[in-house]
Amino acid sequence: MRYPPRMQSSVAPIIASPSPEGVREALRLVLADLEPEDRAGRVEAMLSEAQRGACSLAGLFEARREGELVGAVLSQIQVGGTAVVWPPRLTPGEPSSTAERLLAATAQRLDHESVSAAHAMLPSPRAEEDDAVLRTAGYEPLAELLYLVSREEVLLRAKPDGALGFEPYSEAKHDRLARVVEATYEGTLDCAGLDEVRRIEDVLAGYRATGEFSPERWLIVRHAGRDVGCLLLADHPEQGNCELVYMGLAASARGNGWGVEIARHAQWVARSLGRLRLVLAVDAANGPALRAYLAVGFEAWEQRHVYWRRFGPPE
Repeated sequence: MRYPPRMQSSVAPIIASPSPEGVREALRLVLADLEPEDRAGRVEAMLSEAQRGACSLAGLFEARREGELVGAVLSQIQVGGTAVVWPPRLTPGEPSSTAERLLAATAQRLDHESVSAAHAMLPSPRAEEDDAVLRTAGYEPLAELLYLVSREEVLLRAKPDGALGFEPYSEAKHDRLARVVEATYEGTLDCAGLDEVRRIEDVLAGYRATGEFSPERWLIVRHAGRDVGCLLLADHPEQGNCELVYMGLAASARGNGWGVEIARHAQWVARSLGRLRLVLAVDAANGPALRAYLAVGFEAWEQRHVYWRRFGPPE
């Protein structure tokens, strides 16, 4: 959403959490980029989740000038010590300085909650005003994410044959999985700017909190008796989706075409769960991964620009 031209005002907006009666209105503004029907459904879903304790709206801030809503922003702290920030949205004519103040309030909250890093996403194409506001608040471009989907017609009905083995996770194998996930980050092209802030236990906790977790869908990839990679899947039955949360190969195991084999195994798991789609997000700069996904029938459906800001040193 483009910010309209700046307008001068002698009254500074008040930045605060919305009243219980104002939460719905503030959320509608935060989600202003969505189509009206999608926005209405998303707002009601978020309110329902908050009421059930499934998500928190404690990071919702609004800006009001003389009682009128003029801006809003939302941040949510995630499992693993990170946060997601919905970029501030303003009403027509509101100056971008209000967006900057909303992000300053958000930063103060995230600092207080000892968050290590936060990320925000902008639609593609991104507005220059959004880019400027995020950069002013200390956020830097991290990646261009492509959202891919493998639809039901290309999901595999039979378990694929190949050179790799897939061993389900268990708590007894936690250290093994942690080691192999860390090994896949060496020389990665997937959001490489996060290398210095990735704390493996936080990363795994974040992966585990995605969708419905099952140890049978967290797989250590093996070849010739050694661990060479991982495939982590999450289930979203209410949406008819299986999600490929993360897959990777250790640097020494790359270049063998195994990314295609892992992606096909994921397609088979999604089909075996009875899901209509297998979905994922990939860094557009990760050419090898992107080629592997496209080779097995994935197609792009959305594109987003990711910005991130570091709030604390890694442990």
